[in-house]
Parts: sequence; structure tokens; C-alpha cells
Amino acid sequence: MDVTIFWEDTRILTTIKDSSGTRQINTKSTKEVTQTVLQNAETYFDGNVDVLGTEYIACYIPLFQENTKQPVGMVFLGQPRVAVSNVVAEIQWQMLFTIAAVLVVTGIIVIILVKQLVHGLLKSMHLLQQIANGDLTVSIDEKLLNRSDKVGMLVNEILQLQGKLQTIVDILRQKSSQLDLASVSLNKHSDSILQSMKGLDQSAQEMATSCSDQASDASTAGGNAVQMGDMIEDSSSEIHKMYDISNQIQEMSKQTMDEIEELNKDMKNVRTSIDDLAQQTELTKESADKISTATDLIAAVASQTSLLSLNASIEAVRAGDLGQGFGVVAAEIQKLSVQANEAVDDIRSMVESLIENSNYTIHRMEEVQVVITNQEKNVINTAQVFEHVRNEIKQSVSHMDSLIEKAKCMEDVRTEVVASVQNSAALAQENAASIEEAMAVLESTYAEIQILTERTQELETLSLQMKESVGMFIMQNTSS
Repeated sequence: MDVTIFWEDTRILTTIKDSSGTRQINTKSTKEVTQTVLQNAETYFDGNVDVLGTEYIACYIPLFQENTKQPVGMVFLGQPRVAVSNVVAEIQWQMLFTIAAVLVVTGIIVIILVKQLVHGLLKSMHLLQQIANGDLTVSIDEKLLNRSDKVGMLVNEILQLQGKLQTIVDILRQKSSQLDLASVSLNKHSDSILQSMKGLDQSAQEMATSCSDQASDASTAGGNAVQMGDMIEDSSSEIHKMYDISNQIQEMSKQTMDEIEELNKDMKNVRTSIDDLAQQTELTKESADKISTATDLIAAVASQTSLLSLNASIEAVRAGDLGQGFGVVAAEIQKLSVQANEAVDDIRSMVESLIENSNYTIHRMEEVQVVITNQEKNVINTAQVFEHVRNEIKQSVSHMDSLIEKAKCMEDVRTEVVASVQNSAALAQENAASIEEAMAVLESTYAEIQILTERTQELETLSLQMKESVGMFIMQNTSS
């Protein structure tokens, strides 16, 4: 920096030298400087002052005598404009180099992070797609499970979902097989009981005919009474068997209801896991939106850098030969700005793809939630049907209790008929009336057994539906 001391408008001391090395003293300041500093007592600053043929960035400060307000001289402080321009150019070059380095490092980091995130999400979507298609044997990469970011949490949730689905499907298959066996057995027993009741009904009709003939032939009536007693005893034995079978069916229905309740709880747990997975995917989408915002900020910085390089190019043209080097730097900055814009476009494209994939994942999880909701409804409907079957079985047991009591009454009647048939034809008529009453009870029992048979067929249909529901899943060491 050069310093000059003026006495009034004349240089008396200065560090400014000409080309020969002579200090420039006893020279005058310009009229504008003299007017501003000496006459107006103000500081004069100018960024383009010609001092003896050299452009300076200069400042003139008034110099006062002690206890006066009138300047007697001034002090000049200045720096050649070329030196300042070189310093500014060096600082600008350093700033541009720093910005370019930051952009490159930021771009590389963003690309690496986005690639890792997109790769993990694509694998997670593939796993969910396989599970949605019923393949529960799919294996999960240990690298994905060991990740500490949101993708790792998502993959671990998928692993838990896979395990829970495998447990649910195993339980459903086991219970459907048990239900199928129970329904087949129940159907066989129902057919057997139905055939027995048909035989019992036919026998009761024969007894009625036999009792009608007792009035004319007591001996024949006695024989028929004995035959009736044997048939009643057989019917009572069959009724007891049917009673035991009904109790077994009732116990199996209770166990089935308990399993259905457990299944309903598991379905609720699955729904909770899917909801958590949807929240994690939504957070991933929000992170992608934030990356998009950061990319826009980088694009804005690149645009400003391009504008700055354009201004630098214009200044380099103005400077002529002295600005050629500055123009080369401005051109390089322009190239870096273009490259930064291209990198921003690539990042924006990848972020848009990430957001689109996240939206697709959310859509697929919503479909899974709908499937789970329908499955929960099916489980509830199945529970209602089993509850209805249990109620029907309870009613059948109640009717069979009544039937057993009637059979005991019929045994008492048979004993009385055998004892008194030889003494009175009138008692034979009473026996005929009793037999007619027993036939009415048998008809009622027959109708109840038909209802039980229909319920058994419904139970078998439900078993087939349950098998079809779990048949879509592929399990280890099994086939659907």
C-alpha cells in the first residue's frame, strides 16, 4: 500500500515512485480531491483514481492543525488497482474451486446414499411381492437384516411378518385337517344314525300293526309285544351311542372355536405389523422429498455460479489482454456449473424414481391390508358358523335326553304289555296307543337327526373352504 502526505495540495512525502525510482514529491493533487478534502474538510474515496498514470483505489483524509477545523493538508492511502484485481481474482478462484469441490463431494455422497437406499427398497419390495404371492419360503439377505437404517428396520419387519404368516398358515392347515377328519367322521355317524332311525321307524310301524291285531289274537299280540321290546332295547342302545357322539362333536366344536379366536388374535398382530411397515415406507418417502429439496438448493447454487462466471467473462473481455487468464478461469467455472446442473438432473431423476417406488410400496401394502381385513371377516364368519353348529348340537343333545326318557317309558310299557297281554285285549289297545305316541317321538327325533346331518355337511364345506384359503401359501417341506 502507498502513502502520501500533502501540505495543502502538494505532495511533500510519498512512497510512490516513477519508473526510474524517483519519489513523486512536489506534485499537485486533482482539483476534485482538493475541493472535497481541503475546502469541504471531508474524506474522499474513489475506486479508480489516476495517480501519475497509474490507476489506484485510494482514500484521501484531511489533516488538521491542533485546535483548528481548517485542513492544512491531507493523507493519501492507496493500492494499485491491478494488485487489488489480482487479489480479488485469486480469492474468486479459490471460492469457485471450493464450491466445485463441495458440489462434487456432495454429488458423490448423494449418489451413493440414493443407490444404497434404492437397492435396499427394491429388494424389500421383491420380498413383499413374493410373500404376497404366497411364497413363505423366501430367504432374506443377511446384509439387509444387519443394516441400521430404515431399510434394515423394514426388512426385519418383513422377516417377522414372514414368521407370523408361516405360524398362522401352519395352524390353519393343521386345524383344517382336523376339522375335515371330524366332519367326515360326523357325517358317517349321522348317516349311520339316520339309517338306524329309519329302521326304528319301520319297526314302530310294524309294532303298531301288531298291536291292532292283538284284539283278535292275544297270543299273536304277545309275540309281537316281545318283538317290540327287543326293538326298543336296540333303539335305546343306538340312542345312547348317538348321545355320546353328539358330546364328542360338541367338545370338538369348542376346541375349534378356541383355535379360531387364537387365529383372530394373530390376524390382528399381522395387521399391526403391516401398519408399522406402511409408516416406515412413508418416512422413506419423506426422506426422498428432503433429498429433492436439497437437490433444488444445489441447482440454485450452480445457477448462481454460472451467472458469476458469465459476469467474470464479461470483466475479462473488458480488461483485454490482462484479463485473458481470468477469462480462462471463468470458462472453467462455466463448465463446472454445467456439470453440476447435469449431476443435479441425475439426482432429481433418481429421487423421483425413489418416490415413485415408495408410492407403489404403499399401494401394495394397502392391498395387503384389504386382504387381511377380508381374512378377518372370514374368520369371524367361520366362528359364527361354528357357534351356530354348537347351538344346534346342544339342542340335539337335549332332544336325545328326551328320547332316552321316552325309551325308558317304552321299556316300562313293554314290561306291562308282556305281563298283561294274555289277560285283557283292552290292555292291548292301550299298548297300541302307547306305540302311536312313541312313533310321534321317533318322527320328531328323525327330523332332528336330518337337521344334524345338514349341519354336518355345512361343517365339511367350511373345512374345504379353509383348505382353499391356506392353499395359496407355499411352505417349507410342503406344497400348496
